[in-house]
Amino acid sequence: MTRKPRGNVPHKRRVVTLPVVGLLIFVLASSACNPHVRKFTADPRHICAGEPVRIEWSVVGSARIIVRPPSDHLHDGLVSDDGRAVITPNATTNVELQVTRFLGNPTRSVQEIEVAAGAPRREVLTASLGDATSTPSCTEGRVTATVHAKRFSPQVKVATVLSHPNDGRTYTVQHAGRAAILTPGTVLGDFRDTPLAGDWTLSAPVGEGQTCETIPPVLVINVNTQCLAEGRP
Repeated sequence: MTRKPRGNVPHKRRVVTLPVVGLLIFVLASSACNPHVRKFTADPRHICAGEPVRIEWSVVGSARIIVRPPSDHLHDGLVSDDGRAVITPNATTNVELQVTRFLGNPTRSVQEIEVAAGAPRREVLTASLGDATSTPSCTEGRVTATVHAKRFSPQVKVATVLSHPNDGRTYTVQHAGRAAILTPGTVLGDFRDTPLAGDWTLSAPVGEGQTCETIPPVLVINVNTQCLAEGRP
C-alpha cells in the first residue's frame, strides 16, 4: 500500500464576492436615495403678532409640514416638493419640514418664528471679528465691526440700547442714520422707534495693554425691542 505523504496540504480558498458586491451596491443605492432639503426658509423670522411670514421649501423626496401652534394658512400634512405659503403667527411658532424617500434615511428641518408681544424683548447683537461679513477693522487704536440684522420685520422697533453685562467697553453705535456713545451700565434712547432690522456699526477702543491680536473677538450690545400699536405715530 502506498501511503500519502503527511503534512499540510494547501487548500484552494474560495473567494465569496457576490454578497459583498451586492451589499456595497445596496449601500450606495441607499445613499443615493437619501432625501434632502434643498431650501427651507422663513422670512422674516422675528415679527410682531399677526404679521405675514413667507415660508418656502424645496426638497428631494416626499415632504410633510407640521406647524406648531397650528396655522389656518398652512395645514399639517403632505405638501409638494417645491412650494411656498404665507402664515400670520400670533405666538412664537415652529414650522417643521419632514422629508422621506424610498430606501433612504428620513431627514427634518425646523424654522422657529419668534413673535414679539407684550413686554419689550431683548435681543443681543454680536459682531464677530473673525467673520469677514462683519467687515472688521482695527486701526488707530479702535476696533470696528458691523452687525447685519436681517431676520427682523420692519415693524419690530428699537426701544432702548444698553451695554451687555460684564462688558466694560465704551461703544460708538451707528444705526439708521443715527449715532450715539454707549458707556457701560447706561441705557440709550437715541435709536428709539427705528427698525431693528438693518446694519449696526459698533466701534470700541483697544484696551490698555491690548493689541489688535489680543482684543476680545466680538463686539456686543443689547437692544430692547417693541412692537408699536397700529396708528401710533
